[in-house]
Formats: sequence, structure tokens, C-alpha cells
Amino acid sequence: MSRETTYRNQIRESLRTGKFLYTLEYVPDLVGKPDALDELERNSELVGRDSRIAGVNIADRVKALNSIDTVTCGRIAADASGKVPLLHLAGKDRTPDQARAVIANALSQGLDNMLFITGDGVTEKRHDRIRYQESVVAIHDAKTIAPTALVAAAISPFKYREEELANQYLKMAKKLNVGADYLITNCGWDMRKLAELAWYRNARGFKAPLVANLLMPTMGWARGIHSRRLPGVFMSDDLFQKICEEHSQGKDVAKRFIWNRLALQIVGAQHLGYAGVHLSGIAQYEDLCAAIEAADELARKLPTLESWQQAWNDAHRLPNGHTVDFAPPGGLYLFKTEPQIGSLKSLPKFGDATPTEAEVAKFSRMKFLHHAAFEEGSVGASVFGSAVRALDKTELGRSALLELEKATKKPVLGCETCGFCRIEYLFYNCPETCPKGLANGACAGTDENTCEFKDRECIHNRKYRLAKNLGRLDELEKTFVPSVEGTRGTSSWINHFEGKTPKVS
Repeated sequence: MSRETTYRNQIRESLRTGKFLYTLEYVPDLVGKPDALDELERNSELVGRDSRIAGVNIADRVKALNSIDTVTCGRIAADASGKVPLLHLAGKDRTPDQARAVIANALSQGLDNMLFITGDGVTEKRHDRIRYQESVVAIHDAKTIAPTALVAAAISPFKYREEELANQYLKMAKKLNVGADYLITNCGWDMRKLAELAWYRNARGFKAPLVANLLMPTMGWARGIHSRRLPGVFMSDDLFQKICEEHSQGKDVAKRFIWNRLALQIVGAQHLGYAGVHLSGIAQYEDLCAAIEAADELARKLPTLESWQQAWNDAHRLPNGHTVDFAPPGGLYLFKTEPQIGSLKSLPKFGDATPTEAEVAKFSRMKFLHHAAFEEGSVGASVFGSAVRALDKTELGRSALLELEKATKKPVLGCETCGFCRIEYLFYNCPETCPKGLANGACAGTDENTCEFKDRECIHNRKYRLAKNLGRLDELEKTFVPSVEGTRGTSSWINHFEGKTPKVS
């Protein structure tokens, strides 16, 4: 049952009216830390009195899994500010039931603004495998439970290899298809990539508002990001050199450069048609006010995109006279010039990524076997299905089938006997071989086509290459694959022929 509230949903109002959206970030501290919530309450009260700020946005499980509950923080922020906050809800270390329970709890508190993310890698040492609720599935579940909830989805345009860039845009479309209302980017400094996302959205005819996530790095943050210790966030050698040069002139000078860069990014996002910004790393009300005021002053000085571009270039001039290159060498962009609005029906053809001979051969073998043994109406499926159903009548038969499935599928596919085989929808790549178990597309943690966990190529790259080669990229936008629920450790063969697997739509 929903709690009766008088909270104002200024985030929703801003997106509807076009008023530029600002929110104040809060990252929950670890459970048990004294006075951890005092700053949240203080800042929220100030946000409540400031019409320029739409509310507080609250992170989820960032510092550790035992961070203070995000919904609890949301309720404190809402009570103190009178405004509905934006809850970031991560899927890491949550089963589908647990993830839905978090959604239901938020809704019961009158908190219906949610950003769904899969979440980054868990740093705590664990012997069991960490499971993740996919953001695509969470968006679908939230819209099923509460169709009027305001749901945001994440997108990272800051990718520079064909497979990982295409995967971001394909998954973005899937998130919109299952009900996302607006999009929030990952952190980045490449304004050409922010433009690319806006251009692509417009060319596809998507209407979802865009919010840019901007990060103002200290020297310590810059070192960590440049060395690629923050999953999914990229800083080029040129930009790192520029930041080091600024800091070599002293702290006060460096601070002016840092704040100017942030204000320029805010103004640039405004000129590019973004609905607002989320400023990561700015957790105090006073600092957010300073950013807003600096951006307002710059906006008056730079009334056009052209004047802003010149100022951006001037602020990123290197000692050799060149401007900072925000991309890695050979970095890929979707467009050279802005395409016409509504001119694209699907992902544009770009790049030369093609599947290897081994990938094509494996796909062909698996497709043949699947059709022969599992496709409804085939002779093989009729015979195999009858045998499976007969063996399923005894405990010994069920056990034998499970062991046979393990023995045949694990060496070829990496099967973990989830009981709901989804390889058909991933071009015969098993989602269990993704460390996060993602079936609906890549996360944002990839780096130069490499998995966030640094030990493999992202499995969704192989899926993309095959889909592109077969002219089936539209399936990667439209096919919704449900979560595995209640079938782990059972035979997917039995579940398939008994009709116990969820429907893939």
C-alpha cells in the first residue's frame, strides 16, 4: 500500500517543462558510521528551499554492499526537502525477488523516481558467485509494478571501439522499449560524445530526455581514472596531461581550471539540448550552488554553441598549441556531422567488425543442433522431447539428464546449469560466462572491448559481431530476456520440454 505523501516531484516537473535539471548527489556511507545521515538531512533541507534544485539523487551500494539502505536515505531526503529524490537502484548481489522488493519498498514510501543500473563489480571477498539483477529487467519490473513511476536508464556514449559503442546504443534502445522515461549518461569529458548521443537519439526519433553525468576530478581522482581503475570511465592521455599541467601551477590555479571546466560542460550540455546534469563528486549544497552560478554566468557570455565551442577549445589548449584529444588513438565516433532528425531506423552501419571463422562455425553448429533437437515441430525435438519427459519421471532419470547436460554443454558453452537456457537469444553465447550474468546486453564497465573484470573479451561483442553479420541487429534492441528464477541446478532440457521456462519476448 502506498504511503500518502505531500512530496513534490520537481524532477518530473523539470523534465516535463524543460527547466534545466539539477540534483544534489548523496553517496550513502557504510552501516554503523556515526552521524552518517546528518549531512544528508542538512543538505536536503537546503535543497528543499532552493527552486533551482529539483531534489537529491542517492547512490546505491557504491562504497560497499553494506552501505546504508538507499530507500532509507531516500525517505530522509524526501522528508527533509519535501521533494521526491532520485533513487539509484543497483542490481549487484540481488536476486530478482530481492530487486522487486526494493522497488516495492521505495514505492510504499512515496519514492517513485528511480534510476536502474546493473552495478559495478563487487569488491568484497566472496566464495559464492555474485548474482546481478539486470537493469533492463529491473526497468521492466518497475514499469509493470508501477506504470506511472518515473524511471531513468543509464547509457555510456564514451566508448571508442565498434562493438562496445554499438552495444551501448543497442541496449539503450532496449531500455526505452521496456519503459525507461529518460536517460542519464555515465561520466566523461568528451563533449563530442555527448553530442553524438543527442544526435543519435534525435536521428532515431526517440523522445527520452537526456541528463549528462559530469564529474569534477581532483588530482587523485584523475590519476585513478587515467590508470583505468574506475570501471567504464575513460580519461585520455591528453586530458590527464592538461590536468597535471593545471595542478603544477598551484592549488588555487588548479581549482579555477577545474571549476571552469565543469561550468563549461554544463553550458555545453545545455547547448546540446540536454535536459539537465547530474554532478558526481559534488555532495554539498554550497558547492552545487557555486556550480550553478558559475554555469549561469558562463551561459550569458557564451549564448551560442559556436561561442561555447571556442571557449571549450581555448580552455583545453596544450603547451604545443594543440587542443586536447578526449578520445584514445583511433577512437570511433558514430557521425562526422549531425544527421537529420528521424533519419535513422536502426543503428547506423559503421566500422568493420566481423565475426571470426571460429565464431561463425560455432554459431552454425549450435543453430543446427538447436533446430534439430529443440525446435518445436522438428522430428528431432519430438523424439528427444519424448525421451526427456520419460526420464523426468524418475529421480535417477532427472539426475542423469542434468549430468549429461553439464558434460555436453559446459566445455562448449560454459554452461552453469541455470535451468533456463538463453543461448538461442544471444547467438549461442551463454550469458553465464559474463561475470555479471547479463543476457540483455553489455554493462558500461567495458574498456576497449574488454570486460570490466579484465579477464576476457565482453561476451556481448561476439553476439554483436554475429548479429551484424547476419543482418539481425534489430533483435538486440527488441528481444527481452527475463531473469533466471527458481531453476538453477535443474536441467534446461526438462524445463524446455515441460514448458517451465519463462517466455522470451
